Amino acid sequence: MRIATLNVCFGVRSRLAPSALRAAGYSRRLDELDLDVLNVQEVWSPRLLTRIRAGLPSLPHVAWRRGIAGQPAGGLATLTRLPIADVRYHGFHRARVGAGDARFRVRQRIEAAFHGVLLVTLTGSPVLVGNVHLTANRDGDWSSSNRHHRFQRAQLDLLRAATRGADTVVLTGDFNVTSGSPPYPSIVEGWRDPFAAGNPPTYQQAMLPPDRPASRIDYILVRGVGVAEPVATEVLFTDPVPLPGIDTPALLSDHVGLLADVAVRA
Repeated sequence: MRIATLNVCFGVRSRLAPSALRAAGYSRRLDELDLDVLNVQEVWSPRLLTRIRAGLPSLPHVAWRRGIAGQPAGGLATLTRLPIADVRYHGFHRARVGAGDARFRVRQRIEAAFHGVLLVTLTGSPVLVGNVHLTANRDGDWSSSNRHHRFQRAQLDLLRAATRGADTVVLTGDFNVTSGSPPYPSIVEGWRDPFAAGNPPTYQQAMLPPDRPASRIDYILVRGVGVAEPVATEVLFTDPVPLPGIDTPALLSDHVGLLADVAVRA
């Protein structure tokens, strides 16, 4: 199974190029990678999902669940080569904040209502594919004393509960938790993390304040007796590329993408 993940950055307040231009750019490039599964995050409108699908004829099947405003729930969509047998969405609205002042708690509870995990089963495949997006830690502090810590741990507990009982799982997405932070061990406990050795940053340095280093906050994780350690990994879209109507090369997202070839036992 060749699987990739990308937070496409919907970009309402972004310094990036318009989402329509970027969608055409990353979709065309992803379509050339011979993928079996693509997990995308921050697909906050049906129109953006339509644009992404139009650029990916090699992945004709799409899984998503309708959110409260008609958008993909959690901003999550999974595009696949094989037909889809089952789709489930688990939101993180039950996560408790547990820290911070009243304004922070209210804002985080609202954000949690728009984040979760999309679980997809493919026809003829033993693998449960998970596509996840946790709420962001905008403080840039992932220590256990930070006000986001308990809230993100609560979401990770809900994520584990959603995937419990599945024999073979490939889980990807934007966890918004750095690989050097205290919650990281709880993310990878029981999972194999094929990008751990290289530990590539997955948030673009150009989108951060000058004093904040880029970190790995996106993951592809595998678990179960039916999957082996990924045989190949790749980082996608690290550099600006030419886009129509843009004078200079531009980033396709504020995140970079990840790709892994995973050996799956039939």
